[in-house]
Amino acid sequence: MTPSARRKTALFCLATAIFTVAFVVFLYVQPRSDLNTHLGYAQRIHSFSDITSPHFLFEILVKIPIAIGLTPVMACGLLLGGCYGGMAVLIAREIERRGIALTTLRTFLIVPAVLIASHIFLFTVARQNLYYGYFVPVVYHNPTQQLGKLFGLWVWFRFCRQFVEPQSATAWTRVSLTGALCILSALAKPSFLIAFLPVGACVAFVDLLQGRRRRTLQFAVGIALPSAAVLLWQGRMAYGAGLASEVIFAPFAVFDPWQTVYKLPASLAFPLVIVAMAWRAHAWHPRLGWTGLFLAIALFQTLFLAEAGNVGAGNFAWTGQTAVFLTYVESALFLLGRPWPARWRYAGWSVFAVHAACGVIWYAAGFFPERGSFL
Repeated sequence: MTPSARRKTALFCLATAIFTVAFVVFLYVQPRSDLNTHLGYAQRIHSFSDITSPHFLFEILVKIPIAIGLTPVMACGLLLGGCYGGMAVLIAREIERRGIALTTLRTFLIVPAVLIASHIFLFTVARQNLYYGYFVPVVYHNPTQQLGKLFGLWVWFRFCRQFVEPQSATAWTRVSLTGALCILSALAKPSFLIAFLPVGACVAFVDLLQGRRRRTLQFAVGIALPSAAVLLWQGRMAYGAGLASEVIFAPFAVFDPWQTVYKLPASLAFPLVIVAMAWRAHAWHPRLGWTGLFLAIALFQTLFLAEAGNVGAGNFAWTGQTAVFLTYVESALFLLGRPWPARWRYAGWSVFAVHAACGVIWYAAGFFPERGSFL
């Protein structure tokens, strides 16, 4: 095994252990959370006819470790912790691919910090509000968000390598694999895909204008068509034939507009600092632009769309949360990948450290039965 492979293996084990503990403890101290609801649903599935929801990947996967003898709680914890282990490996591999030289110690500090970093809730901590109204990149009460983040990050990294960075078309087999990951992303939770597809379409349109017709065709056939097909199937399964009437335009039906004025920047302080640094240094990169477009589309869907008859559930919030997480990852990689002046580098990492510290507090909150009293 090469040193790089050993480092990724150790990083996978570290991230998996950190988050497995969080989810296992959460299951014990918060017995009424979505985690237990999804676990109960998984245990009721004995055949495909028992599947009643359009995103069921967690339920299928968690049955595998249960079938080999693990308890449902341990199976759930390991599966969700493994999602973060997978994300850690994806980020570490991207660091190497971009030629960023990091020591093993810095890798083992920065990558888990990126995974655990969360919204800055210091403005409302005195009112015991650590969650509502914020755009939270890490949640511990819902299992499907974790799978959605894993596949979303995987798809995003592959998409950027295949369509944003190169000047020539990539192999069809590679594009097809990205399309397959998009389908798995939808089956985990469609939150990432509904914002990603418009971004991909914009990239494909730019390719078409610049004469890269093969790449446009690859996106359309290899990614857009299979992704749209599974989303349409999911829509019909969830809403029947009345899909258009079920997704409604409902501005700020879930998020308070006045609270959003300060809670959105508090959730995005680190990426905002990175954008300011890139602008001041004339160091803009296309990935930052496309990440920003993805974030804008996701936030629009979160703030302005809702499900008729189920507005209070705020299911489009998962899209905004996933986008905030992806923006943290890209911002950290951008900060690592350039020789910034000392004062700018210090500013960027200082704001990130606040996000990471809040993330540690948010992680610890799941260990207390009284968690619900300070949400």
